[in-house]
Amino acid sequence: MVCPKCSAKLDWWSLLLRHFDWNWPSYTYAIVGGFTTSFMITMKPNEIYELDLEEVGIPKQSKILQTGYTPNGKGLFPVELHGNVPPRHFIPHKLHLFGRPFGEPTEETPVAVSICWTPKSDNNETWENIVSAVEAFTISDYNSCVIPANVAVEATLHDLMSDYFQKFAASDRVDDFLNNGATYSYQLNILLPMIANSIGFPKMPDFIRGNLNTLRSLRNSLAHKGKPKKIIDKKAISPLICSAAFGLAYLNLLNETKNQIQNSH
Repeated sequence: MVCPKCSAKLDWWSLLLRHFDWNWPSYTYAIVGGFTTSFMITMKPNEIYELDLEEVGIPKQSKILQTGYTPNGKGLFPVELHGNVPPRHFIPHKLHLFGRPFGEPTEETPVAVSICWTPKSDNNETWENIVSAVEAFTISDYNSCVIPANVAVEATLHDLMSDYFQKFAASDRVDDFLNNGATYSYQLNILLPMIANSIGFPKMPDFIRGNLNTLRSLRNSLAHKGKPKKIIDKKAISPLICSAAFGLAYLNLLNETKNQIQNSH
């Protein structure tokens, strides 16, 4: 892409991988289509402010990834309220903030609110998996990034393969072939380049395919032995999650092209 300000040519891979280096959630979530909605509210000390995210344009059909509240003045500090059993892995679309008195007393204080969110689909398990991988990354739980990132790519590739080969054999034969014969490694490294070549589609870049193979190896270690062969750190996992996202984009584009060719015949 071209920078809209300086017209420099920018590389998507370098840009998105840099977001993982920065490890700032609102940037990191960009790889799963994250948006940040920022706005101002006015709060009063010792009063509860109800914040309805739909009223500020965030769709009900979305996943809230992160919230932030920053007082732009004296008088109070916003505190998010919850019940006696606080949910740790779910952020609702309706929030309640308490204006805890802080510093010099004032009648009201402007507060900057920042909400990071992403659109979601109820039936898109692939999307849920890649989001789970990024969520684990933001809290530095790097082992927990591996399986959902791998599942997102593996499941998408399997669906593409199943659709492609069902024009040559019965569905039960295709399922047996993909599940017991040409498993994920063969699909990724042999069948995928073959299918891409057959429809004149560019080959997946070798470094992304190599990262996906590394991700698969880590997934196997965790699934079969409960731990990886070596410690997974931020530097190691960042290009693997990035490759999973790019791999998904590649598979979706290839599948779209394949369908267009089939429909035109």
